[in-house]
Amino acid sequence: MKKYLMIFLAVLLFSTAVSAQTDGYIGLFADDTRTAWCKSGSSFPVIFEMYIFCLPRADGMFCAEFMIDYPADPTVITATVTQGAGISIVKGDLASGVSVCYLECQNDWVWPFHQMIVLQSANKNVISIVDHPESHAILFNCCVEPRPIYDAVVFTNLYLQYEVGVDPECSETATAELTWGAIKSIYTE
Repeated sequence: MKKYLMIFLAVLLFSTAVSAQTDGYIGLFADDTRTAWCKSGSSFPVIFEMYIFCLPRADGMFCAEFMIDYPADPTVITATVTQGAGISIVKGDLASGVSVCYLECQNDWVWPFHQMIVLQSANKNVISIVDHPESHAILFNCCVEPRPIYDAVVFTNLYLQYEVGVDPECSETATAELTWGAIKSIYTE
């Protein structure tokens, strides 16, 4: 009887941890390794690539829908957008709302786009991920039939001319090690 009780508790704990994982994550990064969400410089122009990364929940992602809110500051210049591999459909654009779908299910970090950004001043600015204007949400589409949509949570925005170690927005986080195992451990502790 004790053995069955332990199995029941283990199953209950596991199902609670899995059911807590209802959202995917989306973030803006200043590198392709997801280790920097702050970009600064003093020798202008500062030119870099902004990566949009998505982390689907455990049952994957076929599509994503979101918008990028760029600062009104004219010293932040947006340039070339590059589309990631394996994308089948793109509707709209980053600045007015984009929907993007893949040819195959995505089960790990994936970047649908990256974009060249040029900074021409020391002004502090933020580039943000915001709700798509049509759906009024940031959404992913699940890989499991009937492929329901689910909310995506903003993991980080991109902070321009903020200083690592000075501004709280740029404190260090182990984003490179963030996996579903790491996220599950948050819920089981």
